[in-house]
Formats: sequence, C-alpha cells, structure tokens
Amino acid sequence: MLTLHFAKTILIPLFVLNMGAMVITFRIKKGIKPEFSGNLNTLFLIENIIGLVCCILIVYISFFVKH
Repeated sequence: MLTLHFAKTILIPLFVLNMGAMVITFRIKKGIKPEFSGNLNTLFLIENIIGLVCCILIVYISFFVKH
C-alpha cells in the first residue's frame, strides 16, 4: 500500500486539497464572531491532523520505501 504510486496519486493531491481547505477555513474563521467558531476550531484541528498524517506518510515513502 505504501508505494511511490500511492504517494503520487493519493497522498500529494490529498495534501494539496487539505491545505486549500485549511486556508478557506481560516478565512471563514476570521470573518465570523468568536462565539460561533467552535465547530470551525474542530474542523481546523481535523484538517491539521490529516495534513500531518499526509506529511509523515509522504516523508516515510520518499525516504524508506524502495522505488
């Protein structure tokens, strides 16, 4: 499962889409009142976790999996 093909077709596009979603969530979060941003904080945390997992897997594949 952890191959270079998996990284190119799944992980890198997921990482790019996740970064775009984080930027959009951050812009929405700046535009609303703080008392309504509880769900956006949870969404932002989930997006950060997904991005971190993608980064770790991409680094693992690029350094430790034989090409």
